[in-house]
Amino acid sequence: METLELLAIGSFAGYNNLVLKEIMVSSNISKAACVLVYCIVTPVLEETIYRGFLLASISSTMKWQSAVLISSAIFSAAHLSGENSLQLFIIGCVLGCSYCWTGNLRSPILIHSLYNAMTVMIPFLS
Repeated sequence: METLELLAIGSFAGYNNLVLKEIMVSSNISKAACVLVYCIVTPVLEETIYRGFLLASISSTMKWQSAVLISSAIFSAAHLSGENSLQLFIIGCVLGCSYCWTGNLRSPILIHSLYNAMTVMIPFLS
Protein backbone atom coordinates (compact mmCIF):
# COMPACT_ATOMS: atom_id res chain seq x y z
CA MET A 1 0.00 0.00 0.00
CA GLU A 2 1.32 3.46 -0.89
CA THR A 3 2.31 5.95 1.82
CA LEU A 4 -0.44 8.46 1.00
CA GLU A 5 -3.07 5.70 1.01
CA LEU A 6 -1.91 4.62 4.46
CA LEU A 7 -2.00 8.23 5.58
CA ALA A 8 -5.58 8.66 4.36
CA ILE A 9 -6.73 5.38 5.90
CA GLY A 10 -5.11 6.26 9.21
CA SER A 11 -6.71 9.67 9.32
CA PHE A 12 -10.22 8.32 8.81
CA ALA A 13 -10.01 5.03 10.71
CA GLY A 14 -9.07 6.50 14.08
CA TYR A 15 -5.66 4.87 14.38
CA ASN A 16 -3.77 7.77 12.88
CA ASN A 17 -0.90 7.66 15.39
CA LEU A 18 -0.01 4.03 14.60
CA VAL A 19 -0.09 4.54 10.85
CA LEU A 20 1.75 7.84 11.11
CA LYS A 21 4.49 6.29 13.24
CA GLU A 22 4.86 3.43 10.74
CA ILE A 23 5.18 5.89 7.84
CA MET A 24 7.68 8.07 9.68
CA VAL A 25 10.04 5.19 10.48
CA SER A 26 9.78 3.38 7.14
CA SER A 27 12.15 5.58 5.09
CA ASN A 28 13.48 9.10 4.72
CA ILE A 29 11.34 9.63 1.62
CA SER A 30 8.20 8.60 3.51
CA LYS A 31 9.17 10.86 6.39
CA ALA A 32 9.74 13.83 4.07
CA ALA A 33 6.48 13.18 2.18
CA CYS A 34 4.56 12.91 5.44
CA VAL A 35 5.98 16.18 6.78
CA LEU A 36 5.36 17.90 3.44
CA VAL A 37 1.72 16.76 3.34
CA TYR A 38 0.92 17.28 7.04
CA CYS A 39 2.83 20.50 7.68
CA ILE A 40 2.70 22.39 4.39
CA VAL A 41 0.19 21.13 1.82
CA THR A 42 -2.69 20.36 4.19
CA PRO A 43 -2.55 23.66 6.13
CA VAL A 44 -2.42 25.71 2.92
CA LEU A 45 -5.33 23.84 1.33
CA GLU A 46 -7.50 23.64 4.45
CA GLU A 47 -6.98 27.28 5.41
CA THR A 48 -7.76 28.40 1.88
CA ILE A 49 -11.01 26.40 1.96
CA TYR A 50 -12.21 26.83 5.56
CA ARG A 51 -11.00 30.34 6.34
CA GLY A 52 -10.33 31.93 2.92
CA PHE A 53 -13.60 30.82 1.31
CA LEU A 54 -16.03 29.48 3.92
CA LEU A 55 -15.36 31.85 6.83
CA ALA A 56 -14.98 34.86 4.56
CA SER A 57 -18.30 34.07 2.89
CA ILE A 58 -20.38 33.48 6.00
CA SER A 59 -18.83 36.34 7.95
CA SER A 60 -20.22 38.71 5.34
CA THR A 61 -23.76 37.71 6.40
CA MET A 62 -23.37 37.53 10.21
CA LYS A 63 -21.11 38.59 13.07
CA TRP A 64 -17.59 37.25 12.66
CA GLN A 65 -17.77 35.42 16.01
CA SER A 66 -20.79 33.38 14.88
CA ALA A 67 -19.13 32.73 11.53
CA VAL A 68 -16.02 31.42 13.32
CA LEU A 69 -18.14 29.00 15.36
CA ILE A 70 -19.99 27.71 12.28
CA SER A 71 -16.85 27.33 10.15
CA SER A 72 -15.07 25.61 13.06
CA ALA A 73 -17.92 23.12 13.44
CA ILE A 74 -17.75 22.35 9.71
CA PHE A 75 -13.94 22.06 9.89
CA SER A 76 -14.25 19.60 12.78
CA ALA A 77 -16.98 17.54 11.13
CA ALA A 78 -15.10 17.35 7.83
CA HIS A 79 -12.21 15.55 9.55
CA LEU A 80 -14.52 12.60 10.37
CA SER A 81 -12.84 12.07 13.73
CA GLY A 82 -15.37 11.68 16.52
CA GLU A 83 -12.72 11.20 19.18
CA ASN A 84 -10.93 14.42 18.19
CA SER A 85 -13.95 16.54 17.27
CA LEU A 86 -13.73 18.89 20.26
CA GLN A 87 -10.00 19.39 19.77
CA LEU A 88 -10.55 20.09 16.05
CA PHE A 89 -13.39 22.49 16.85
CA ILE A 90 -11.16 24.43 19.27
CA ILE A 91 -8.22 24.64 16.85
CA GLY A 92 -10.73 25.70 14.18
CA CYS A 93 -11.85 28.55 16.46
CA VAL A 94 -8.24 29.60 17.04
CA LEU A 95 -7.53 29.53 13.31
CA GLY A 96 -10.76 31.39 12.52
CA CYS A 97 -10.06 34.12 15.07
CA SER A 98 -6.53 34.43 13.75
CA TYR A 99 -7.87 34.94 10.24
CA CYS A 100 -10.48 37.48 11.36
CA TRP A 101 -7.99 39.45 13.46
CA THR A 102 -5.24 39.60 10.82
CA GLY A 103 -7.35 39.69 7.68
CA ASN A 104 -5.04 37.30 5.84
CA LEU A 105 -4.28 33.58 5.67
CA ARG A 106 -0.58 33.71 6.66
CA SER A 107 -1.25 33.54 10.38
CA PRO A 108 -3.75 30.65 10.37
CA ILE A 109 -1.56 28.72 7.91
CA LEU A 110 1.44 29.10 10.22
CA ILE A 111 -0.57 28.10 13.32
CA HIS A 112 -2.09 25.13 11.45
CA SER A 113 1.37 24.04 10.27
CA LEU A 114 2.76 24.18 13.80
CA TYR A 115 -0.27 22.31 15.17
CA ASN A 116 0.12 19.57 12.57
CA ALA A 117 3.87 19.37 13.21
CA MET A 118 3.09 18.81 16.87
CA THR A 119 0.65 16.01 16.02
CA VAL A 120 3.27 14.40 13.79
CA MET A 121 5.76 14.39 16.67
CA ILE A 122 3.40 13.09 19.41
CA PRO A 123 3.73 9.40 18.47
CA PHE A 124 7.48 9.64 18.99
CA LEU A 125 7.15 11.19 22.44
CA SER A 126 5.04 8.34 23.80
